[in-house]
Order: sequence, then C-alpha cells, then structure tokens
Amino acid sequence: MDPGPQRGKAGFGRDWCRSPRFQLNGGVSPLPDSPDSGYGLAPALGIRLIGRSLVSLAVVVAAVSLFGLVFDTGWVPAGVVTAVGLVVIAAWAWWLLRRAQAVRLTDLGYDVRLLGGVGTTAASWSEVAEVVAASPGGTPCLVIRLTDGRGTRLPMTALAGDPDAFALDVRRRVRDAHGPSSPAPDEPADHDPGT
Repeated sequence: MDPGPQRGKAGFGRDWCRSPRFQLNGGVSPLPDSPDSGYGLAPALGIRLIGRSLVSLAVVVAAVSLFGLVFDTGWVPAGVVTAVGLVVIAAWAWWLLRRAQAVRLTDLGYDVRLLGGVGTTAASWSEVAEVVAASPGGTPCLVIRLTDGRGTRLPMTALAGDPDAFALDVRRRVRDAHGPSSPAPDEPADHDPGT
C-alpha cells in the first residue's frame, strides 16, 4: 500500500519552494585557496605600445596615399584607412590601459602576456625551483627559476601596481604549491646543525 506523498519536514508540502532562513546541513563548497590575480601593464609601457601602433598606422596611411596617387583613386581610401585605424587603436588603447593583464597568477601557475623577452611565459608552481630578486642592467626584476633550468625574468617596471605586493603574491603561491610541510624553494629549511 502506497501511503502517498508525505507532508511536513521530510516531504515536499505546499510551501516546498520557499527557501528556509537557514539550513544546518546545507552543502558547503570549498573555498579556493586564493583568488586568481592579474597585474596590468605599467602606464608608461602601455603608452609606448600605443605610440608604436600610431607610427605603424601612419606608415600604412602613407602607403595607401601613395597607392592613391599612383593609381588615381583619390584620397578616399587613405581617409577610410585612417578613420578605421584610429578607432581600432583607440579601442586597443582602452583595453591595454584598463583591462589587459600582463601577468596572471592562479593556484595552478603563472602566465605572462604582452611582455617579450621574459623567457618562459607560463609554468605551474610545482615546476618552480626558486624565486629571487635581481637587477640585471639596473632594472629590478623578479626571477622565477624552474626545475628544468628554464626561467622567467619579470621586470618590475613593466607592471602596474606595487612590486613588493606582486613579489609576495608569487612567493606565497609557490610556498602553498609546495605544501605547508616543506619550505618554499627560495626559503632555507630551519634546522639545527648540532643535531
């Protein structure tokens, strides 16, 4: 004999769709160890990249203008290229200075974008052997050395924000990836030489 749908605490009554004020045994999703963080380009570097884009646009407009003179197409193609190029560069400049991330740090590893000549552009934290500060040529850098001999050299002047906060974020993520029981790769283990 089927007792039918139950009402009350165990079953779904008329007001089952109303959410309770609190729930003692609700599901708990684990919080991530640390949120992903992104670091943008330094404004001076962003403006330099925008300047290079404007120079490239000027060269293209000059070539289109020369083409118009040679083939008697007038100035309309050069005007169209100029207008479209300026709109594209303005949008790119806005993205570059407001939204772009030069370095992205996650719980799994790091990813370097928009910066050339830095070496390895992406790796996981488990591959990191040590993180050290250096100043090659007088430029302060954070050097991430990997276990396979590769490395990443991040010039601090290329990143927006506080260089010390960035370095602490990188070191904390490396330490967390190597586990709480083992020292971070760039920190010596505490031991007593007498024992």
